[in-house]
Amino acid sequence: MLNGYLLIILAAIGYGALPIFIKWGYNIGLTMDHMLFSRFFIASSLMGFILFVSRKKGFKISKSCSIQLALQGLLFFGCSYTYFLSIKHMSVIITNILLYTYPLMVVLMSTLIFKEKISFVKVVTLLIAFIGCLLVVDAGNMSGQKMSMSGLFYAVASALFYALYNINGQYLSEKSDPFTVSACITIICLFATIVIYPPINVFSGHSQLTLWTVGLGTAILCTIIPLFCYQKGLSLLGASRASILSTIEPAITTLLASFILGETLTSGQLFGGLLIVSGVLLLKLDKLKQPYPLKHHLNRQG
Repeated sequence: MLNGYLLIILAAIGYGALPIFIKWGYNIGLTMDHMLFSRFFIASSLMGFILFVSRKKGFKISKSCSIQLALQGLLFFGCSYTYFLSIKHMSVIITNILLYTYPLMVVLMSTLIFKEKISFVKVVTLLIAFIGCLLVVDAGNMSGQKMSMSGLFYAVASALFYALYNINGQYLSEKSDPFTVSACITIICLFATIVIYPPINVFSGHSQLTLWTVGLGTAILCTIIPLFCYQKGLSLLGASRASILSTIEPAITTLLASFILGETLTSGQLFGGLLIVSGVLLLKLDKLKQPYPLKHHLNRQG
């Protein structure tokens, strides 16, 4: 079980380091199309190769899952696209804290769309997190910078995309192999990147060393390794323990951004971030066992 805890912590470190690489890329002159392309090109190539040499079934996906898989890839791309944009306009710490409101969005969508009954714990969770968000975005003086409304919009959009990604993923994970799904998602994201940003000039106008350094960091350290660690840790600890332990991710991002990028939070913002993380913890500790909204909804339709 100890190995499971270590794997989840390693996954949280990898995911928590992603915005650091993105911000560093912006600071050294890379653009979003450069970083998106290098990340998904490297990740899809490596994961596709691993899948090809280690699994006889390869990229086999059932027809019933093809639509969900395509949607999952587009949702992940939407999350990544808006996440990169938010970091371009706003602090890494604030962006990551707001992204972490996605479990609360899942609760709201479960209640409003799928008519799931909301417990008292979830009501308290939403209230705590809402107060936390108000404290976090009231950031007139965050390291001498003003809060960017564009950055705020993209951060909330990224959290929304990620909430939808998790809802759809709950259904998809029960129908297909997780590694196969992850590999296909990175390939879909690569094609989506190419459609929006045709890679005509992606290899010119900047240092190739910096491009591939950031690409390798975001693809391997922040995508493939944490993906494997989390899936393995999940199998050792179970979903409840793994998801609760993963709430250390915003704290890791905050520490890395403070030491590497020199970003800081005001006391009010820090307290707001703690409220959001506390709300997420309360949500995950809720003992009321209810069907997952999408799965339950689909079962009712079938």
